[in-house]
Amino acid sequence: MSILLSIIVPVYNVGSFLPKCINSIISQTFTDFELILVDDGSTDNSVEICDAAAKKDSRVRVIHKENGGVVSARKAGLSVAVGKYAGYVDGDDWIDEHMYEHMVNAMEKYNCDMVMCDVEHENKSVPLSSGSTHINISGGYYNREQLENNVFPKMIYTGVFYKFGIYPVIWNKLYKREKLIKHQMAVDDDIRTGEDAACVYPYLLECDSLYFLENLSLYHYRRSRTQMTVSYDSSYFDCFKSLYEFLSNSSIANSPYSNQLEYYYSYLAKTAISNELKKANSVPIKTKLNHIREICIFADEKGFIDKIDISSLPFFHRMYFKLIKRNRPFLLTVCINIVRFWQRFFR
Repeated sequence: MSILLSIIVPVYNVGSFLPKCINSIISQTFTDFELILVDDGSTDNSVEICDAAAKKDSRVRVIHKENGGVVSARKAGLSVAVGKYAGYVDGDDWIDEHMYEHMVNAMEKYNCDMVMCDVEHENKSVPLSSGSTHINISGGYYNREQLENNVFPKMIYTGVFYKFGIYPVIWNKLYKREKLIKHQMAVDDDIRTGEDAACVYPYLLECDSLYFLENLSLYHYRRSRTQMTVSYDSSYFDCFKSLYEFLSNSSIANSPYSNQLEYYYSYLAKTAISNELKKANSVPIKTKLNHIREICIFADEKGFIDKIDISSLPFFHRMYFKLIKRNRPFLLTVCINIVRFWQRFFR
């Protein structure tokens, strides 16, 4: 008997949250699914939790593999999946019990290539860069013509810096598995910044139809203020460069919507510079400035800032990008610290 849905959960050292994640999937009102838990070399009790879940429920399968990152874990799960449809859930998140019932029903009723739902954030004190929702389009059904007119032109950048039309996350969406294989397997394992965007946007661009379940926040995303604003990622810039190379050779770069990528790259360059200036980055200030200089040089070589309309941006963003173009790491540092001070004390 064929399985309608494959749910893939990449797992890496999330033992504290994994039971809630697994239980939320096992308890779905939609029952025709397989759950594939991909243990990506965990060193905590995630291994035992996965194995115990498989013993309790015959719908659960476990893959144990060496650590290779979330992209490799997603690929490993997708490579053994058999469902007509496929979806992802992160191991530290959880989902509403009716999530896949709603999504599969929409898929079956409208024969969509993708179904999306909204997202509930556990830490509501952290504002979303895209507003109160991960999706800035109206709810309902979209055919190909409507996608080309109303969705694709603003899927990566809406015209407000920085606000996505379709937020680049992979887990609040349901896909046709055969179509997903093409796009997920094409993503390089070493892309660890924007790895969701590398799959979601090329997939979306090939969709003939889409359905958005508006006002249904069915996916519960767990993130902390520390994760978002404090922790320093020493690999961020290298990962950004990998993502740039991938997207610059993707179907989006050769589409009528390619200019949105220039805004996305500019946003990531700004984020990379801000990352270098986090307090958790303990290297000397001279080293930080050298790193920022490298980011400015990369932006200049690739020319993406030259392709955006800086004059349309808010004052501080205009200043950021003018300083990046002029390769002024010290002034960028001053500017970013002023903005952070203002945000901390006057918001």
